[in-house]
Amino acid sequence: MIHQWEPKHTLDSSTALNVIREQFPSLCPKKIRLLGAGWDNTAFLINEDLIFRFPRRECAVSLLESEWTVLPKIAPYLPLPIPIPQWQGSPTPTFPWPFLGYKILHGITACHANLSEEVREALAQPIALFLSRLHATSLVSIAECQSFEKNVSHLHWENLILKTLHNFEEMSQHNLLEHRKELESMVERLQDVRAPTSSSVVHGDFYVRHLLVDKKHHLTGVIDWGDMHLGDPAADLSIAHSFLPLRSHDAFRDAYGWISKDTWELALLRAMYSSTSFALYGYHSGDHLLKRESLRSLQIIKDGAYL
Repeated sequence: MIHQWEPKHTLDSSTALNVIREQFPSLCPKKIRLLGAGWDNTAFLINEDLIFRFPRRECAVSLLESEWTVLPKIAPYLPLPIPIPQWQGSPTPTFPWPFLGYKILHGITACHANLSEEVREALAQPIALFLSRLHATSLVSIAECQSFEKNVSHLHWENLILKTLHNFEEMSQHNLLEHRKELESMVERLQDVRAPTSSSVVHGDFYVRHLLVDKKHHLTGVIDWGDMHLGDPAADLSIAHSFLPLRSHDAFRDAYGWISKDTWELALLRAMYSSTSFALYGYHSGDHLLKRESLRSLQIIKDGAYL
């Protein structure tokens, strides 16, 4: 089976280091380490303090262009650090697309931190405040980015339901899914939720692996903005359903500000789709931490079947 995350172009560490050396000799790049490979980009750590991200698929090129243009503009208004691209690489004979470099943000991903439910509850308010500020970003800040497009069709309930049910079937084939009937019943009740809007700047891929925390489990940053677009806040608000305990939802909503019932339900549907997709990605890629986190999310969602 071909999955949507399979790359069109891969890059090994040695080749990446040579490309960076050729284009940015003043950085004196000597050491390189593979940091991770996601759906759209491969990330390398250079000299322990710089990160360079190379697209794995051609569609990711325009996403990096959005980061290059928009992130420096919105960073001063956000309550948490975000990566600001400072080096823009050009295509070479050995790599066909542009790429970006950033100074590293310190912390570890929440996925690697294996946070307790109590710690997650404490993070509800700072996460909500961050999203509230992001979603209130002035659209003037993105006016110069021609590649920064509206992107809401993927959030329509018909698409989400179809893809989620497909993921349920594949997860069942791999013995990954518990409580399938309860989850399918939830999906059915989410039919006809409101259509998505293009009202806000959204991160677009706001989940556990893109939150950074320190040793005391305080938030230190939000990374991987490749899916940033002009879209519906529900895309990001899904973090409440997938990451936070049920008992923290009221605190999250109080800190964020008013969230309509339809928006909350659309966020829930997005969380179900994302959690099933990441569970499958974790299973097929051997990312056991992401698989564990995604299966936990589905358990929490099942426990909250109160719509």
